[in-house]
Amino acid sequence: MLTIKQKVELLESCFGNTRFDTTGKNITVKCPVCISSGKITSKKKLSINIDSGVYHCWVCESKGKNVGTIALKHVIQKKQAAKLRDCFATPDGNNKKQSSEDLFDQICLPDDFRLVSEVMNKNVYRKHMNYLHKRGFNSEKIQKFRIGVSEDYKFANRVIFPSFDSNQNLNYFIARSIDPNEKRRYRNCSYPRKNLIFREFDLSFDREIILTEGVFDLVQCPDNSTCVLGSWIDESYLLFQRIVQNKTPVVLCFDPDAKKKMIKIAKKLYEYCIEVKISNHVGKDFGDMTKNEVNTALSESKPYDNVERVGYLINELRSGSIF
Repeated sequence: MLTIKQKVELLESCFGNTRFDTTGKNITVKCPVCISSGKITSKKKLSINIDSGVYHCWVCESKGKNVGTIALKHVIQKKQAAKLRDCFATPDGNNKKQSSEDLFDQICLPDDFRLVSEVMNKNVYRKHMNYLHKRGFNSEKIQKFRIGVSEDYKFANRVIFPSFDSNQNLNYFIARSIDPNEKRRYRNCSYPRKNLIFREFDLSFDREIILTEGVFDLVQCPDNSTCVLGSWIDESYLLFQRIVQNKTPVVLCFDPDAKKKMIKIAKKLYEYCIEVKISNHVGKDFGDMTKNEVNTALSESKPYDNVERVGYLINELRSGSIF
């Protein structure tokens, strides 16, 4: 088994200079597929997991389980590429099976998907940029969420938020219309949201996670945040299971009109000995708040316990709604 240093040296012999990301788990290189097709070649957009060899290009969407296979096909150094393939192969010569293997046939971005960060200076996408700016996204956040665009008829006039699992495989996407007159605001993939964690690749379950309802509620949130793609999670959701498995502290930041559901979710998590805080913000959803307002709401979040629940039940007595 090769050391990390040896793997990096082998990767550099195939792809040139490498760069570690902020997690230290992945490195990025120039994508040989992009180079072969004449696309952007100056930026390192091919991300490679240094442990598993799983790779994904944020530009051309090339992806797979063994980066050695893409090296054998596209780089000149075939001997080194063969070593790279063998490095990330199982003893029987096959790549490790990924739990999300079957998702590739079910969840696909449009063929012409392009990152907004790569096309933001083109006039044809000016309206997309204006919409994102109005919703609180600056250039840094646009890149952070890997927001994309497409001219496919199903996705034209929409901004696309892709989500990736821990192996860098696409596991979901949200396509939001930028046209205020469009009746169907969202066009999302049909994969069951119970079975995925939105932006899992960007999350760390060994520290506190902030949970919101929708993707736009995440705009001003700190990095370790995700949305539940609705207003409910329980034991049947992968996100809930992962939180319990890792004993991850949680801050629930749902919309004010979902307070009742938020209390129920807090109760469920509390029963599994999870530290839960509840944001008591009123008047605005997180997606409509400024960064300062979000930080204030988070700092004022209260730990959930049975006393908190009893207090909420008392307040609900007037409406006759008790759970």
